[in-house]
Amino acid sequence: MFTIEKTGPRGDRPRLVANAALSRADFEDIANQLGTKPVQAHKTALIAARPAKKGERVDTQWNGSETINTAKQGDWVATSLTTDGKVLRDGGGQANSYIIPAADFPKLYAPVEGSNDFGRFHAARGTVAALHLPGGFDIVAPWGERQTAPDGYLLLSGSDVYGNNAETFAATYETG
Repeated sequence: MFTIEKTGPRGDRPRLVANAALSRADFEDIANQLGTKPVQAHKTALIAARPAKKGERVDTQWNGSETINTAKQGDWVATSLTTDGKVLRDGGGQANSYIIPAADFPKLYAPVEGSNDFGRFHAARGTVAALHLPGGFDIVAPWGERQTAPDGYLLLSGSDVYGNNAETFAATYETG
């Protein structure tokens, strides 16, 4: 179950709150309630990725903690890069890193030339559906942890629905 709150001085900034992981049907219902159609987005910036250590905890940062995830055997730790190949960092200098499940990684990313201290470079293979939430979100991500942002996008990738901070989305995705 989820709710869409109205925030901002004029009550015109939708904020999504969900206390359970969201489904594809929820994503479609959210779009209907917002009165908008999702946009297709392609991740244009590369990631640097390395195999995760089993049990490794990754705190995804963007001007504060966005979410925490614990790696399982075979998972990958991905770090967002800027379009010019530098590590994407927030205002506090924290790298934007997150975990990608082992089964999903080869479907989502293909290796390309290059590497850095965060791993080998990879390019996204497909697109996601995206809904802008100018009031942000406070949801339970597919990995079971809370995910928050003051302004962001709700993304549908396959059957997974998760959030992405508006600043990292703008720096790494292209819509159209």
